[in-house]
Amino acid sequence: MSFDLFLVTFHDGGKATADSAAARAVLERTAYSHQPEFNAYDISFEDGSHVEMYASGLHGGSESFDGGMFAIRGMSASIGTFIFEFSRAAGCVIFPAMDPPCVLLPREDLASHLPADLSSDFQRVPLANGGELLAALNGGYDSWLRFRDQVLRSHGDGSPDEHTDFADD
Repeated sequence: MSFDLFLVTFHDGGKATADSAAARAVLERTAYSHQPEFNAYDISFEDGSHVEMYASGLHGGSESFDGGMFAIRGMSASIGTFIFEFSRAAGCVIFPAMDPPCVLLPREDLASHLPADLSSDFQRVPLANGGELLAALNGGYDSWLRFRDQVLRSHGDGSPDEHTDFADD
């Protein structure tokens, strides 16, 4: 189970291609393994944390890079900073799978490109850094942890894995 973040690129209200070169430059500053057959990346950080990312077209190929998905199983300041910097460089907004619904904006200019029909139920949350990303996700991630722990206990899988609480940048 994971807490998921979806990165999407818009231009003039429609789906658009993200900046793959700028996103790859952020990725290249980390240690990662890539499984191209699954469009999967396992990204590791010096603090021992890691995050999974799924993105097609990031390293070329026939598909265009228009965003991706992060599958989060534990959180750290390094993960928050990486997701913020990656989405900012790529030109992607972030849709966390959480309530209340929101769209996280790692750059000011991205708000003007959101679809006009995006429900007003989606709170627009501007971000200035990875710490603000973690703060925006805090309630949703904590709710996901409680749900995950309940599912694991109900299926007799024992106690849930250790997790890392949100940390300030």
